[in-house]
Amino acid sequence: MNHRDPQDHLIEDVRASQRNTLWPDAVVNSSRVDELLWKGSAKATKVQRLGIAIWGLTFAFLGVIFEMIASQKDELVPAFLGLPLLALGAKTFLNAFKRNPKPAKARKS
Repeated sequence: MNHRDPQDHLIEDVRASQRNTLWPDAVVNSSRVDELLWKGSAKATKVQRLGIAIWGLTFAFLGVIFEMIASQKDELVPAFLGLPLLALGAKTFLNAFKRNPKPAKARKS
């Protein structure tokens, strides 16, 4: 029975890692990602911050492209599409740099 413990542990780890691919867990994970992108997190790792910044720059870049198309062709539709993309990109990009506020120093009596 002792030789099966590592194998049972491995099987349980695989089941746990695959659990978030099923419907209810996938929805929870998706909402967490959406919240991280929209609100930012002071506890985000460096990799998460880099991903948030890249995602924000992608939206901002698309907004700039739409604005450039609008200015060259004098059309309103690309301009109306570009402004929300620029705003979304800027908000998402700035969320990558969200940090915990520093606590106030205690006064010495």
